[in-house]
Amino acid sequence: MDADITIIGAGVIGLATGERLSASFKNVFVIEKHLTFGQETSSRNSEVIHAGIYYPEGSLKATLCVEGKTLLYDYCRKHDVPYNNCGKLILQQLRRRYLS
Repeated sequence: MDADITIIGAGVIGLATGERLSASFKNVFVIEKHLTFGQETSSRNSEVIHAGIYYPEGSLKATLCVEGKTLLYDYCRKHDVPYNNCGKLILQQLRRRYLS
């Protein structure tokens, strides 16, 4: 059987891409090296909406995290997707250096 499109990897992105493309193409194949789907990066999702706090302030990663977080919360509200914005407590250890 010939494939119109072959997608390598049955993680979240591969499966979502396959589902979307199957509306326009007859033979879309998703192939996976594991016995079942979502066994690599997709299985390690912590379900956290990142706020960019672990990246240098003003960096592209921090900026995109903050923008993405805002867009995601807006999307959830607009489409009635439940979420739990529980916050995060960050404790920073202070280190003192003594000169001898």
